[in-house]
Amino acid sequence: MTAPARYLAVLLGLFGLVLAAILGLNLALGERALGSVEINELASAWQQKTRGITYGPPTTNTRPFKILRLADRLRDINGVVVGASSVMGVTDTMFPPPLRVYNMSVAGNSTAAAIAEAEYLEQHHSDRIRWMLIGLDWSVGMIFHPIRVMSVDLSPAAALSRSALPAVPLLKKVEDALSLPRVSNLGRALKSVAMAPDPLGSFRHTFFDIASAEYRCADGALARDYDVANRGICAGFRYDGSWTFAGEKHLTPALAAMLARGATAPSSKFSRFLCESAGLPRDEYLERLRALIPRFEKKGGRLLFLMPPVVPGMEKEMLRRPETRACLERAKAVLGEWARNNLVTIIDAGASERFGCEVSEFLDENHAFPECLTRVFSRYWRDSAAGRVGPGLYRPE
Repeated sequence: MTAPARYLAVLLGLFGLVLAAILGLNLALGERALGSVEINELASAWQQKTRGITYGPPTTNTRPFKILRLADRLRDINGVVVGASSVMGVTDTMFPPPLRVYNMSVAGNSTAAAIAEAEYLEQHHSDRIRWMLIGLDWSVGMIFHPIRVMSVDLSPAAALSRSALPAVPLLKKVEDALSLPRVSNLGRALKSVAMAPDPLGSFRHTFFDIASAEYRCADGALARDYDVANRGICAGFRYDGSWTFAGEKHLTPALAAMLARGATAPSSKFSRFLCESAGLPRDEYLERLRALIPRFEKKGGRLLFLMPPVVPGMEKEMLRRPETRACLERAKAVLGEWARNNLVTIIDAGASERFGCEVSEFLDENHAFPECLTRVFSRYWRDSAAGRVGPGLYRPE
């Protein structure tokens, strides 16, 4: 064999070894990134024992984990938050005694799904759950979508059955393991391992153990990661079900202004979702919610609704454009009349600047960090105690 041929053989051999290492490590990570019955059970049991921060992967389907957590929390709560990721920052501390709240919201949760969850909880746990906060998202069209309300099962047995994943063909696993996002994620994981005080231990925890070692967050909270992504940054759900938003970037004024203007464009998901339905919330949703109100009140409870905050300036921009202004005003008029007729309050936090929220308290156009939500609820409870809140839409003057 000539020298160039030997060089080529060595080069190809090294490339093959690197490729095999990437494939093997990413296959190991990929299996756990999909989640499982065992991981959800272990993560839930660990949080119940320690009250630390964690979640059951993947982040796109944390409902099984939340259902297990709710089952453990039922003995010491009397309120629940349901909705999408726009209310995942709502914490138990935002509610005054005697309210003790668990946040059941999950990413991508439709209004139809939230209503089904509220109905299930009223039917099966009304002896404990007397209060409920329901998110009504107009910004991403949740209250307009033509999705039917279907019954759900929030029992632990159902949650664990949904945690069982179908078999994935080996070729599909290999393709996923060698994709650019997976390779990039592996690079970050290996960099974290190399910088750890105990690299060998960190390597074992990252690639072979079912979870990371326990560690402390900046605020002293205990955390443990059962996902292979978001390691070591305290990303996850707190004991009260709220999301930490750890590791996320905060908006700057310049970027926020650009996003607010962009939201009014005809191609924007915000204006499109709002105006495809002419700003009319789905009748089925309002009727199902109307039927729930007296059932909670009969047991001494109450339903409260929240139109989640959007970044300061965005709603103002949408009201400047005639087309989006007409749709948004119609949506609020319909919801306001519905709330007045049913003697309930909808906290209209869309113009978040009315509550004192700042641009830096947002992840993007429609995801507020807990700091903004704290301002919203603090103002609401203060005005409520002073008798300045009645049926209909509530927003500070």
